[in-house]
Amino acid sequence: MPITTRMWKLLLAVGLTFLAGIIGYEVIEGWSFLDATYMTVITLATIGYGETHPLTDQGRVFTIFLILGGMTTVSYGALSLTALVADGELMQLLKRRRMDKAIAQLQDHFIICGFGKTGEHVVAELLKTDRQVVVVDKDPENLRCFHARQTTIDRLGAGIGDTKVHYLVGDAASDHVLMGAGIQRAAGIFCALATDKDNLFVVLTARGLNERIRIISKCEEDETEQKLMRAGADSIVSPKRIGGLRMASEMIRPAVVSFLDLMVRDPRGYRFEEVNVAPASPFLGRPFRDTPVCQEKSVRLVALVAQDGRHDYNPSDDTLLSAGQRLVFLGRSEQVSELRAVINGSGA
Repeated sequence: MPITTRMWKLLLAVGLTFLAGIIGYEVIEGWSFLDATYMTVITLATIGYGETHPLTDQGRVFTIFLILGGMTTVSYGALSLTALVADGELMQLLKRRRMDKAIAQLQDHFIICGFGKTGEHVVAELLKTDRQVVVVDKDPENLRCFHARQTTIDRLGAGIGDTKVHYLVGDAASDHVLMGAGIQRAAGIFCALATDKDNLFVVLTARGLNERIRIISKCEEDETEQKLMRAGADSIVSPKRIGGLRMASEMIRPAVVSFLDLMVRDPRGYRFEEVNVAPASPFLGRPFRDTPVCQEKSVRLVALVAQDGRHDYNPSDDTLLSAGQRLVFLGRSEQVSELRAVINGSGA
């Protein structure tokens, strides 16, 4: 039984006992509300101050039953509350409430559905690039071990104890759970559950709740890929295909693979990052040389992706910027974030 349900039942039982005592003294003895309340409190608390007014025989019989029933209820409630505190359930409830409030304040964060081996690596990379994360998993044991697995995340390069990580216990295919994870305000969602069927349901649910969110889904079987795309996924990642390409690349182009690995594991935080040119950017229609990027030597522009998907590698400084373009940079994540703010006007 959920802890909140247990607590409400305990409070209801104690409240009804006090109410029964108050009404009983008012009806049987004809006392005022204050006198009846005072007598009920000292009776159930076993303080022994004595009778508020002399009791009739009926009142004494009622008091006997009130003491027997009330002491049992109050004692059980006190013991149950003590057990909740001793077992840590009350602290978990308070922590959950704080977590829910924190999630409600997130904006442009990322939701990871499934905290398995794939989810661990996704969380680690998002943390290393300074993103806010909400992890959703329906297995309480996975999330119970959430902080215990900090060593694994640390080995991958980020601390899971960071305040940027939040979590929810629940089925990611549920509207209620994804709403609790803030899907309407999220920038993207990763479907990293164990089976393609589960990921398909999450994709359908997520797309129905937020038409603009970017959805990345894991896919184990080739025949499921088109179904996931039709359901609303923006991109599909096949571990089998990626693994095969990686093995071939390790054989025929090891230097390239080593360089790309460095971009993922570099402790200095160098990454290939992208900046979307917003419609309100002050640099629209102006050549790239007019942007502060040209003066930033530690960040290099390596490609420009047009709205129609065309890639312009190593673009010239005369390239004009337009809304919807995506600029691909090589640099540290925090430096690219600063450039993103300046190019789009928020950091000017």
